[in-house]
Amino acid sequence: MAERSKQNGLDVYTIASSDGGTRMSFVPAKGGVGSSLIMTQAGKERELLFQHEYFWDPKSLDLPGGWPFIFPICARIERQGKEGDYLYDGRIYNLPIHGFSSRMPWQVRDMKNKDQITLGFTDNSATREVYPFNFDIELTYKIARNSLICEQTYTNTGSNAMPYYAGFHPYFLTPSVGQGKERILLNYRPVRHLRYNERLTDIVGEDPLFPLPIAVTDSRVHEQLVILGDHKVITLQYPDALKLNMEVTGKVDKNMFSYVQVYSPSDQPFVCVEPWMSFPNALNSVFGVRWLKSHSSESAILKLWV
Repeated sequence: MAERSKQNGLDVYTIASSDGGTRMSFVPAKGGVGSSLIMTQAGKERELLFQHEYFWDPKSLDLPGGWPFIFPICARIERQGKEGDYLYDGRIYNLPIHGFSSRMPWQVRDMKNKDQITLGFTDNSATREVYPFNFDIELTYKIARNSLICEQTYTNTGSNAMPYYAGFHPYFLTPSVGQGKERILLNYRPVRHLRYNERLTDIVGEDPLFPLPIAVTDSRVHEQLVILGDHKVITLQYPDALKLNMEVTGKVDKNMFSYVQVYSPSDQPFVCVEPWMSFPNALNSVFGVRWLKSHSSESAILKLWV
């Protein structure tokens, strides 16, 4: 059974590999966020996730660091100059950046196994005020020695087709700039490099691909969005030989998570490498969203390993 404990007044659930050396903890009350991910390098346990100082603040609605999951949108949306607005069925609704799933409590649906936990999130009156759809999401995390899998199931429980695009927003811990962050290399295989507008709410064109591998502190990669081709593996190579790999694919549609955003502020000891289903403002452009049919489901799998 997953271990249940209290931290800063909140329930925390921890899953662990059979040898105990690989562990991940979750805080269901704070959007199901992962608070810690420990793997082993050269015989020593190593924390892979960064936490902001307000991580445990129950009143904060900002992404806290750790391992957030975002739904029903990724990043910002904007309509007629008003951030957060979108039009559906003749009515204007408003969603905050990255939607609401990271701001609301999740349920623990299964914790019978030591190495596995299932978290669930279902629509409620608050979500329907800003997103008029019925849905159910299940994330099943499974852990083994130096590896993590997240099996995702997205279900439209309503009578209308549901537009959405979900994503992961992990904050990977790094040294500070000047102490090693600048020597961490990002490598993947993008086929397109998209250009944002100044407000980061829309795609307005394309730019040439930057050279790879590239330092995560390079200004050419910060707040940049790319589209991956058939090869979906993303790698972070640390200067001390840690090599972190991540891949997200759909079980039917292999290109379900083809977008990757990088967020790497120079004054913070972390880098976010974010697999997304689509681009900012896809909910307004319509063609970029996934349309999930009534009473149907689709699934994807995330893999992380060192």
